[in-house]
Amino acid sequence: MSAQRPARVRLPESAPLRLGGQRGRRLRNVGESTVARALDAHRRAGETGPAVLLKDDARSRVSAVEVAGRRVVVKEYPARGILRGIGDLLRGSAARRVWRGGHGLLARGIGAAQPLAFVERSRLGIPAGSAVVCEDVRPLRPADQCDDDVASPAAIAEALLQLLLQLHRGRVIHGDLKASHVFLGRRGAGLEARLVDLEGVRFPHRLGDAQRVRALAQLNASLPDRVPDAARRRAFDRYASLLPFRCGSEVALERVVELSLRRAHRWSGTRCRLAGRLRGQTEPRAQAETTIQQK
Repeated sequence: MSAQRPARVRLPESAPLRLGGQRGRRLRNVGESTVARALDAHRRAGETGPAVLLKDDARSRVSAVEVAGRRVVVKEYPARGILRGIGDLLRGSAARRVWRGGHGLLARGIGAAQPLAFVERSRLGIPAGSAVVCEDVRPLRPADQCDDDVASPAAIAEALLQLLLQLHRGRVIHGDLKASHVFLGRRGAGLEARLVDLEGVRFPHRLGDAQRVRALAQLNASLPDRVPDAARRRAFDRYASLLPFRCGSEVALERVVELSLRRAHRWSGTRCRLAGRLRGQTEPRAQAETTIQQK
């Protein structure tokens, strides 16, 4: 790709943070007491207090909290075994990655939920659980839940196209680019997009065809059939004309559709001729895959 990395990425001013046995960082305009109150409310979410529990499973616990007049989302990542802990020692805890990824996106002018603070704890020097406090981007809605009162299907496709162009021109990989992780809302005559779930954000030196195709397929598969295939195809054609694939647009499109079908998510592909042809094949297009991986 010919896109150039910004010459200088300026991150916001931050300060060290220590809460009990946990350490991390906070924005300078976010007080330690605010972070402590948000984490305390998060711990009590679902029992009592102002926090609302949004998710609670083996991977993470998420709550919405209002503290010091600020609406935030707290996401806690529990320890998940020694091997994952060793991996986090090399790449940073999940909360640290959200902090790094969110501020990296914002510094590049890409919409994201702003990380306000993060903390992590360790055991024998190995990360053993972490938590991050981010701004609550609601009342923006996930792209897969937007109705006509927010935007038409064509407008949703256009907003997602612009986001993809921003990401890939800036050489950014989100890691889990599902429509549920892209929040949309009205902004003037158009839509603004804000990314959430940022622990998989990466800033590689180069984006190859395979990485770009994978991101396109993740997003396409996660969009419900309300966004028609014609709008998806127009968005893909514009993307490919502005950021050409080395393997060729037709090979890339076939791979996007194939990967989308494999994910078996929100997109049925029932009205897509290419999807119908690929669905009838017993073996994937090995030649197309080989061509993309070589680029």
